[in-house]
Amino acid sequence: MRGAANTSAPGDDRISAGIVKVFWQWDEQRITQLVRACIRLGFHPGIWKTAKGVFIPKPGKPDYSKVRAYRVISLLDVISKLLERTAAHLIADHLERKRGLHEGQFGCRKRRSCVDAVAILMNRTQKAWSERKVAGALFMDVKSAFNNVNKALLGKRMEELGLEADLIRRTMSFMSDRRVKLVLDGEVGESNAVDTGVPQGSPVAPILFVTYLGIFDAVEKAAPGISGLSFVDDIGWWVKGRNDGEVVEKLSGSSGGHGMGKEQWSGIRSGEDRGSHVLEEEERHGGKGQGESGGQRSPI
Repeated sequence: MRGAANTSAPGDDRISAGIVKVFWQWDEQRITQLVRACIRLGFHPGIWKTAKGVFIPKPGKPDYSKVRAYRVISLLDVISKLLERTAAHLIADHLERKRGLHEGQFGCRKRRSCVDAVAILMNRTQKAWSERKVAGALFMDVKSAFNNVNKALLGKRMEELGLEADLIRRTMSFMSDRRVKLVLDGEVGESNAVDTGVPQGSPVAPILFVTYLGIFDAVEKAAPGISGLSFVDDIGWWVKGRNDGEVVEKLSGSSGGHGMGKEQWSGIRSGEDRGSHVLEEEERHGGKGQGESGGQRSPI
């Protein structure tokens, strides 16, 4: 609670973090008991399930008259986010202790960052060059990542990872019967039902998505030589080979869920305009890689 910014925008109840902090100082025990009871009972109160959906323009889009040029951020009640932050901590702690996350996942994990993932990619590439090999990488951004999380598949995935039944029930309750009021130009719309996904803006959403994204082991098994690196919904596949053709062939096996069942790949798609690849060859390009995105090739 102490880490919550007083300037954070309130949710549908209009109660700011500053007000909740005052209540916390007055009766910390009552709030603690409420959060613990919700976790123990596997329950997310219905009064906290309505979010305000605010449209945020995505930078660099050519046409802002299109819906896809905007991202919807959910403004949630502060007291609800306290419960969600607690659940996120419990889920992440379990997955770390049980080694439930893919080793190449660098999002939502303590003492890991995007910089670490880049450093590993560079180190692997330099080792491949020392072996006189070509290294290649395919980068993907999962399309509408949080919006497409399937509740039933997430629940099954959490069971497979051995998460406690209370946390699974609370997650299912959190994702059920949600509603959103869209806000555009300051005007708040009517409440509408949301039947899929996790709200982007929730403290628990990133770790739930990382839990849901269980594709890495299957892809690495189906496409030998491929290794995955990721930061939440930004995914990279790395491979080395004797020449460009071999590298491209191996990377092709990772881009469409080759060898995976429909359930494993369900809801996980990269945006058509968000993919890029890099071929890294020390000799041919003077120690620099060549990247391509949207048909444009440039040195890296």
